[in-house]
Amino acid sequence: MNSQRAGRCGLRGSGKWEKGKEGQGTGKRERGRVASVWDVGAAVLVAAVVLAGPAIAQEVPTRLTLDDALRLGREWNPQYRQAVVQADATGADVRAATGAFFPDLRASLGFNGSRSTTSVGEDDFGGAILGQSRTIESSGSSQGLNSSITLFNGLQNFYGLKSSKANSEAARYGVDSEAVTLEAQIKRQFYQVVAALRSIEIEQEILRIRQEDLLTTERLFRVAARDQSDLLGGQATVASQEQQVARALGDYRKALLLLAEAIGFDDAVEFEIDGDFPNAFDPALLDAETLVDYVLRQNPALLQATFNAARADYDASRARGARWPTLSLSGGFTRSASEQGYGGLWNFNPENQYWQAGLNLSWPIFNRFSTSNSIAQAAANQDVQHEQLRQTRLRLEREIRSALIDVDNTHEQLLLAERSAELGLQRVAMTREQYQLGMASFFELQQVVAQSTNDARGALNARLAYTNAVVELERLVGRPVRP
Repeated sequence: MNSQRAGRCGLRGSGKWEKGKEGQGTGKRERGRVASVWDVGAAVLVAAVVLAGPAIAQEVPTRLTLDDALRLGREWNPQYRQAVVQADATGADVRAATGAFFPDLRASLGFNGSRSTTSVGEDDFGGAILGQSRTIESSGSSQGLNSSITLFNGLQNFYGLKSSKANSEAARYGVDSEAVTLEAQIKRQFYQVVAALRSIEIEQEILRIRQEDLLTTERLFRVAARDQSDLLGGQATVASQEQQVARALGDYRKALLLLAEAIGFDDAVEFEIDGDFPNAFDPALLDAETLVDYVLRQNPALLQATFNAARADYDASRARGARWPTLSLSGGFTRSASEQGYGGLWNFNPENQYWQAGLNLSWPIFNRFSTSNSIAQAAANQDVQHEQLRQTRLRLEREIRSALIDVDNTHEQLLLAERSAELGLQRVAMTREQYQLGMASFFELQQVVAQSTNDARGALNARLAYTNAVVELERLVGRPVRP
């Protein structure tokens, strides 16, 4: 029950728990006789984990390693995929902002026809001829090609392009930030499943000890070395431990559900995990100031906030540029033809031609304070983004230093908890021998076993807390920190 065991801890199809040591071959050890509750639970686990619902098209390895979980999470996690899609969309904004420096080009093609009838006709001299009508028919065709370009508009196009590029960089670092957050989330859920498996092992081992102690009590009861209360007490502890095993099974299944949600499995999935807790390392090997400096320079969330602040600066400059005049150049070429009757329709080669070019200057003298409002809103957003950048920097510095403290504290607690668990195991073995020889009471035995159980559970919780502390530190740094 030592929580420092390394290697693999998974469920095999044979229903036996298999543990391996790093650098050694894996070995199997079949546990002692267990109660009916464990038999039913093992039957469920032997069939692997099936989350309710129809089969899905996602391809999942039957033995899911941590690397597999991280890879599938980057493919299927909906929140991460949203960040990727949004970052990809910013490329269109950059292209649109770049296009503002180029002239636009517009082509036109038109055909028209008309027919009008008047109830009063006119003679050749314009006099009215009553009782007669006149019908006039006409048609025409036109083709045009026009273009315009903005030569100067207070550098609004320039700052617009800068803003779009800054927004694109912010979105890219947003994807990186989401990636490290997703990685930390999947790691925490994966190690929670590992802890749940370890918990099942611990509870199963305690159940085996309780059952063996009950057999010893029954044997001693038959020779009048123990009384009826000891026998009933042994039966009660076995029943209570069966409940602990069933509870551990339920926690394991719920942990798998959370892992599947973190990865992004849609419906049903069947898999086993293949992995264990990473080896512990001495936090004294970490250079705190180096990590803090690295975070304040390279953390994706901080870089995202930096580019958001830069974008706000460009937006404010762009808004102020609206006070300047706009100078534009335009030109066009038109061909047209018109004639009486409908002969002018569908004329693709009209003879009349028209060229035009112009240089236009416009200056917004008064637009009902719309420009002033835009400038004020942009300036306010500029201040907000810079304050958010400052807030992010302060938060990250606090979080990285707190994470270093947590790693140090949880490592110390892990060493103490594992030492207590080792001593508890030795004490249990000694007390059980004394109980079999009649040198210890049933009450003393139960107290020692209960304390050892709590120590084993505490060591497992300490291992999980230390692992999660390292995961959180790596999330803030954005890269592995193990020496």
